Amino acid sequence: MNLPADLPVSRAAAAALVGSRRRDETLLLFPLESLQYLDRDSAVRCQAMLGHGDRFGRWETPPALVGRRISPNIAILSFRERLLRYLPDTPPPSDSLDALIDEGVLWMTRYALLCRMGPAATHKNKGSSLDATSLASNLLQYVSRIVATGIARQMQGSPSEQAGFVGCLTVDDLIELKQVRSIGYDLKRMTMFADRGLWNDAPVKSKLQKNTDPKGRAVPLSGEYKSTPPPPIPDDYLAEMGPRVLWVVQDLGPNLLHLLEAIPNLFSNINITKTNAKTTQLCRYFDQNVWRDRSGQSIVAPPYYLKSASGFRRVDWPPINWDQIKVLSSILQGAHLWVTLLAMAGRISEIMSISRNCVEWARDGKPYVNGKTYKLSQYLAGEDRDWPAPEALVDALAQQVRLIMAWERIMPLFQRNIEDGDVLQIEGGHFWASLGSASQADPTEELSGAGLALRTLAKRLGMDPKPGGKNLHPHRFRKTIARLMGIAIVDSPRVLMRLLGHRDIAMTLHYILTDKALRAEIEQVARELRIMRCQGVLEDIRAALHTPGAPAFGGHGGGAAPLLSDAIKAKE
Repeated sequence: MNLPADLPVSRAAAAALVGSRRRDETLLLFPLESLQYLDRDSAVRCQAMLGHGDRFGRWETPPALVGRRISPNIAILSFRERLLRYLPDTPPPSDSLDALIDEGVLWMTRYALLCRMGPAATHKNKGSSLDATSLASNLLQYVSRIVATGIARQMQGSPSEQAGFVGCLTVDDLIELKQVRSIGYDLKRMTMFADRGLWNDAPVKSKLQKNTDPKGRAVPLSGEYKSTPPPPIPDDYLAEMGPRVLWVVQDLGPNLLHLLEAIPNLFSNINITKTNAKTTQLCRYFDQNVWRDRSGQSIVAPPYYLKSASGFRRVDWPPINWDQIKVLSSILQGAHLWVTLLAMAGRISEIMSISRNCVEWARDGKPYVNGKTYKLSQYLAGEDRDWPAPEALVDALAQQVRLIMAWERIMPLFQRNIEDGDVLQIEGGHFWASLGSASQADPTEELSGAGLALRTLAKRLGMDPKPGGKNLHPHRFRKTIARLMGIAIVDSPRVLMRLLGHRDIAMTLHYILTDKALRAEIEQVARELRIMRCQGVLEDIRAALHTPGAPAFGGHGGGAAPLLSDAIKAKE
């Protein structure tokens, strides 16, 4: 969504400008058509300029390029390890094998650079390059498998057959590779690059015969795969979960934050590593402080079940131990995430990448959330994006900043003795923290699983983590907003296209027309809205029929006016 012209330029916009400039500089030094011929040193230099590391055979995807911390298995890829893993039969070490693997590593580096800089999209947003996360996943699962199969084929074949790691693949090899879902996209991408003169190793088209060779083995028919996109969250589930989330944010949140912000002073004179000491201080705090809801009434007990970490017993009220404080903090962050996903309708990469000063105000007083889009952006470091922010979202984001900063002040208490000096504050940059009572939870680290956080929130609020039989997933919130707006606004595709950050209206329609029942619901709402809009026209035409000297058809024109007039006469 475009902001008013008077809104100040944000830091995210400046970062996007830097990313665009870096991409342009890289293209000047390494044109697309030259990437297929890069030697080892040039490939590493190009890779480093794009921000993917400066070590040969090691492809890095840092958080700056994707807006969040991603899984370690795709954050740093060793091409050599991936090729050795996917070799059909591990051959004995030899100079020829090492040479082929080194060539395969260079092949994968060149291909990754071309996908990152060139027109790599094959089915959505054609003509754009692959975003960093999608590319890393493809390199991990598909490209390394293709190249490893080519290495194995070259180890078996004669030199005359070695047309390249992909060009040397037989029909049987291609059929077997395509049994892996989505691997065909990369084979198609290689062919597309070759047709444009950007790549020199693609499946040989003559091998893909239309007629079955009666001398060859029977080609097994692969089962038809039908993708099942995440469905919208059911209305009844939203109606039940909504009040629980709002209670956590608006009633529990301010009280819990007051406790967390008081802990450094509350525990300053005790050894916090002792469980009894922490419990005693918590009881003393609740003796002196009464938690109240937004209306000023004391919270005798939560109106909803707040379950403990195990999910089997209820959190004591008031909480009596440190683990329960951790659980409540996790519940509060989960509620903030819930509100943010519903209010922004953003992709998870966009939600995870927002900064602690993401809320900005235009001169007209309206708040906006400033962030970045990575999915459809041509910029290496993402593209600046702004979302209109309702009051509930602004409040939730402000509380989340207080929550994470409070925990960053609390954590040093666990690493110091009584004799140490003042509490040190950790300077963090992430917006969503790894909160909870589990041993691996560390508030100084970024949240790694948003889907798990949402499902845990549902369990702890006594709700099903699988509404409609499907796991809660961040993308379901995006689908939910699309559905609700689709049935509420006749011209919803264009409104949603701006809200969801789509470049093509067909992509937007994919969200609001996911099933037949939804299409019927949208059509019913649209029909009722058309009838409501037509009511005034019909009343004007009817009044003109009974008012001498009134303009024909009540001042309305068009070919339908006489037909409506005749219909009114017939009805009367």
